[in-house]
Parts: sequence; C-alpha cells; structure tokens
Amino acid sequence: MAGDGSRLEFPLFRVEDHDGWELVSSRRLFENPHVSVDENRYLTPHRRQEPVPWLVVERKAAVAIAPVTADGEFVLISQERLPVRQTLWEFPAGQIDVPLAEITPEIVVETALRELREECGGVLAEGGRLEPLGWFLPSQGFTDEHVYLFRAEPVCVASRPEPDGSEHISDVRLASPGELRRMIAANEITTALTLALFARMAAKGTL
Repeated sequence: MAGDGSRLEFPLFRVEDHDGWELVSSRRLFENPHVSVDENRYLTPHRRQEPVPWLVVERKAAVAIAPVTADGEFVLISQERLPVRQTLWEFPAGQIDVPLAEITPEIVVETALRELREECGGVLAEGGRLEPLGWFLPSQGFTDEHVYLFRAEPVCVASRPEPDGSEHISDVRLASPGELRRMIAANEITTALTLALFARMAAKGTL
C-alpha cells in the first residue's frame, strides 16, 4: 500500500473461545500498565473432563517492521534491552497502545509507521509500500503476546531516532541482505522479532 498505508487490510489475531477451546475461569494475580498475570483454567479439544490450570501473562499486542531502503539495504537499530542487560541489533518494533478488543488494521498500521519514525527516523518514500507479513507468537507457552510483522519499502531515514522516554537507541545502521544473513548466522542478531521477520521474508522469497 502506497503512502501512509491507512487503507491496508489484513486479518487480525484474536484470543477467544472456539472449536473446543474454552476459558473456564480467570483470576487476576497482578497488573501494571505493561503486563498482567492471570491464573486461568481451560478446557481444550482433547481435555474436556477436567479444566487445565495455567499461569498466563497478558501483554499488549505489538508490531515489528523490516525497513528497506531504495538501495535494498535493511535498517537496523541498536537498542538497550534491560532484562538481558545487553544492547542488541534488531528491527524497529513497539507495542500497540489500545486494548486488544479495540485493535483494527488501521491502528496496527498507524503504530507500525509511528515506530518506524520514532526508532530509526524512517518514513515511507513517495510510492512506498507497507507489506503485511502476518504475525508471530514470541513466547506462546506463557503469554498471549502477538506481534504483527511488516516489510516497509522504500524507506528514507530522514531524522534521528526519537524513542519513547523509557528506551535508549544507541545506533542506526544499514545492512545488505547478505550482511543480515551473516549477522544472524553468527549469532550477532538474537531477538525473536528480527528472526521472525527474517524467516517470514525468506519463506516469501523477498530477501
């Protein structure tokens, strides 16, 4: 989709009862603006007699974007990640700041374009396209978090990053498809969202 991508349509991920899956009960144990922790009990298609207890961390949905310049190079950011005490190379990403039930394709696209601008100073060039690449589940064993994936091309890096006040981005660099492959093979890129975008683009033959 050219321009701001505001009319882009794509399916949304939903966490809901269906086809034998049923949330029987839920008790909130902890909540803050970023996460909540629930003690849930489920019936599943193959476990119908006794509800299965499970501790679930609820997180906001998110977006991740693979920006590509007119020269075919990818834009990577170097961002501090406090839980692992490392600064990591990755693609721009960020959370969608509305409740899950209120998310629309338009809101997802707006978030993707905002994160592109804030985290690497990138904007879609004239005639640029934001391509939806589905979603992925980064830690499905304990959280319902899901991340919408996009490829943005061509992107112009028009300004310095302006990250959220709680974030620190130390560098922005370009990487050719070959260099991106090398960094991943050498374990220099280890973040799930970047690996998921790489895998999705490789599967679609767009690397």
